[in-house]
Amino acid sequence: MKKFNAFTLAEILITLGIIGVIAALVMPSLITNYKKHIVVTRMQKFYSVMSQALQKYYAEEGISANDLKFSEYENNDYDLRWYKSTIGKYIQSISVEKEGTRYLKVIFNDGSGFYSYIAYYPTMYIFYCAEMNKNCKPNEMDGRNSFLFEIFEGKLYTSLYTMQYYSREDLLENCKYGNHDDIEVSTPNKRHACARLIQFDSWQIKNDYPWKQVMIETEKN
Repeated sequence: MKKFNAFTLAEILITLGIIGVIAALVMPSLITNYKKHIVVTRMQKFYSVMSQALQKYYAEEGISANDLKFSEYENNDYDLRWYKSTIGKYIQSISVEKEGTRYLKVIFNDGSGFYSYIAYYPTMYIFYCAEMNKNCKPNEMDGRNSFLFEIFEGKLYTSLYTMQYYSREDLLENCKYGNHDDIEVSTPNKRHACARLIQFDSWQIKNDYPWKQVMIETEKN
């Protein structure tokens, strides 16, 4: 008769407990990395699609970027009509409509989208959201789901046009504490520089990126 060795119930329970502890430690990091990957992938796609749409529109009309003009200032549905007749023709979406009287709202097939408004003659501000149904609001950029883009003088930029010339250190500082409009006040939903920082880092969210912004906000205040 051969004798077979087997695990006792206690040994099995101890092993399962160890596996559970390891999973509890590893899973949050894996989930966070997955979320970061989704956000960056969708942001990069949005930047590419919008840039290509602008170029296609210029080629079709036989104009250059410098010729792009917004002829009316926040006039009812002007931005809606402008989008549908220009770059919107080259972008697949499931919804294009007005949000109130000020904002244009566009939702894409992957669930991402943006709010936008024409600020003044050469500029359209775009508040891109990786997930539109995830507490996304106009005129907010939290650096996790919502980010600022800008069409300025016919060209698409991440963040504000002026931030294209910031150093990485300046971009990181502005992304961390937010509120480019008032640098003395730290605001979690006014993080103008985060989109440019991600692009600066070759479309990556690096380890020093302020992903856990609630903690940073508490430290600042």
